[in-house]
Amino acid sequence: MRRMTKGAVLASAAVMLMSSAVSAGETVTYKGMGTYEVMRAVLPLANGGAAVQLSNNVVATINPSASGFIFGDCAGLGYLTVEGSYSGDVYCTFTETGDDGFDVKGVMRDKSGSVEIIGGSGKWTGATGKGSIKRKYSAGNQGSYEYEFSITTP
Repeated sequence: MRRMTKGAVLASAAVMLMSSAVSAGETVTYKGMGTYEVMRAVLPLANGGAAVQLSNNVVATINPSASGFIFGDCAGLGYLTVEGSYSGDVYCTFTETGDDGFDVKGVMRDKSGSVEIIGGSGKWTGATGKGSIKRKYSAGNQGSYEYEFSITTP
């Protein structure tokens, strides 16, 4: 049996550490802009506000990405005050390709919100992470937003 030198042992240990770091997961921060159109079913409330059920169709840029854009579908329930303040919870699924997509649970409060990555498929299978959203423009049932998602894959 051949003895390993001290240098060979250290080199082997370094390779093992590097390979375990790669298999432990990768975190990528995605930034972009998106546009949306909202379809609402409104339930008027006695206080003058409204409960809104919403569904969004989203087209957004995603950088870094091979395709450069993603499609999203969102659904949620929110509360719109008489003064125009909005709060709501929403679930979205974003698809980059037929096999690669990720899902988020979002909480919106007026012009900003936070999201939690709750899994996905393809390259995002088992993904976790967090992110933020800021509404940039809104007119009627349309608008735009910017986002940043940090997604960790297993």
